[in-house]
Amino acid sequence: MKLEDFKSKVKVLRKEEGNGLREKYIEQFINRSGPFWERIEDVHKFKDGYCYEGYLWDCMKKPILIKESYVELKADNIDKVYVFWDINTCERIFIKDYWKFDKDAVLKLKFSDLLEGQEHLPEDIYIFDDSFSWTLILTHEDIDGERYCLKSGDI
Repeated sequence: MKLEDFKSKVKVLRKEEGNGLREKYIEQFINRSGPFWERIEDVHKFKDGYCYEGYLWDCMKKPILIKESYVELKADNIDKVYVFWDINTCERIFIKDYWKFDKDAVLKLKFSDLLEGQEHLPEDIYIFDDSFSWTLILTHEDIDGERYCLKSGDI
């Protein structure tokens, strides 16, 4: 899917609404203690703004390892989702034109559109819906050649 087509299917939430959803997500799914959390809680000033240095998925409450195919199967049963990514700096990500949306954006779109246009999103994404009862996480890591994906909650 071309970037323009993907953007036409995405609602970028207002900063206040997006920040509220991100905070609620963290409250629901993230363990706010331990060594990994310190890398997220302590933001640092970089040339492209304030960013953290870790990954939220390192701090998940009750993560379950899943296959990427599991995520794809769920798209048939779920309509609208939210998605966001870690707030990282361009000083540590060396992929040209990495962010097609603001680094702290939260998007709302059809799950099927997200999967079809995921090439336009950062590699680590956090997917959830209005219920906040589940999350699916796609990371940039792999295990034995398969993408490292996680879930939490009942999905």
